[in-house]
Amino acid sequence: MSDIKLETGKRMLELRKQQLKNQADVSAYLGLTVAAYQNYETGRREAGYETLCKLADYFSTTTDYLLGRAPQTDPIQLLMAQNVLTPQEIEEQFSALPEDLQAIVLALIKAMKARREQMQQSRPSIQMRKHLNKAAAGFGYDLSSEDEWAEITVLDTPQARSADFAVEVDGDSMEPDYHSGDIVLVKRDPDVPVGEVGLFVHDGMGYIKERGKKCLISRNPDYPDIEGEARCIGLVVGIAETV
Repeated sequence: MSDIKLETGKRMLELRKQQLKNQADVSAYLGLTVAAYQNYETGRREAGYETLCKLADYFSTTTDYLLGRAPQTDPIQLLMAQNVLTPQEIEEQFSALPEDLQAIVLALIKAMKARREQMQQSRPSIQMRKHLNKAAAGFGYDLSSEDEWAEITVLDTPQARSADFAVEVDGDSMEPDYHSGDIVLVKRDPDVPVGEVGLFVHDGMGYIKERGKKCLISRNPDYPDIEGEARCIGLVVGIAETV
């Protein structure tokens, strides 16, 4: 994993939280699934030129900042990047205001900053258990063993509240819907309906697959379906957004 991808993902995450956006907001703007966008934030995938430009526009920043080639963007840098005002023009226009209006502008900026920080701190989240085995990599899923679990914090959503635990996806056999590194939310269910995606154990291995009538289906056509008996662990109800 390259340092550029990691730095870009880190800056995307910081900007998104600063602007009180969730992953669904950004992915909808980009025309991607939430899972695909998550791969950019975690550094698992590198954003192309067009995507970087869209992200720079969305976050009101520059591609250089996203790529780690520029320091933290401040309001003056943003205005310069958008060719709105130069630092001299900003200073001139602010200085031209009467002192009482200058005080109002400064007070508004401080109030907006305090409100943003307050909202960031109050973003609802919940604790849930994440199994240490990955799908499809772990050997089975012993849900009774306390040694197999870790606590994670995820965004509080209806899907997260309905889930019993989470597990990390390993591999790309379920793309484009689920990507390697996604943390999926699982609701315990021994009999997932045909056509739904679930967590299964086949020959001691854990898999995220779509349940077929006689097999487990890989949504990525590059991978074969899995034939034979499989034990159903639970229904995949969504993808967690970690905070």
